Amino acid sequence: MERRVGLRARTDFRVIARNGSLAAHCRGIEISSTGIIVDRGLRVRRRDTPLLLELELQLPERMKVLRALARPVWAFGSQQALRFVRMSDVDRLTLAEHLDILHRRGVALN
Repeated sequence: MERRVGLRARTDFRVIARNGSLAAHCRGIEISSTGIIVDRGLRVRRRDTPLLLELELQLPERMKVLRALARPVWAFGSQQALRFVRMSDVDRLTLAEHLDILHRRGVALN
């Protein structure tokens, strides 16, 4: 089992996961500064897990999407955990601000 780093919170926003020319529309359901859990809507099969995915995170309080390169960590049913491999400093700060907004709205940070 991998050790978690940083605070995480339940959330709900649109995520587009791209694998080359294929795109999957998902829901971000749990977020931290190091990764995200998405609900893909369908059961995640082993062959649906490439080594890397390009993500577009559409935070509700932002007009501009956040971009990240992520690798799959685990999948269970329709949920898949992804660890951010590359993300700009600006997008990572925006993600931290999203966590702060969630905390101010009363969402528990773990």
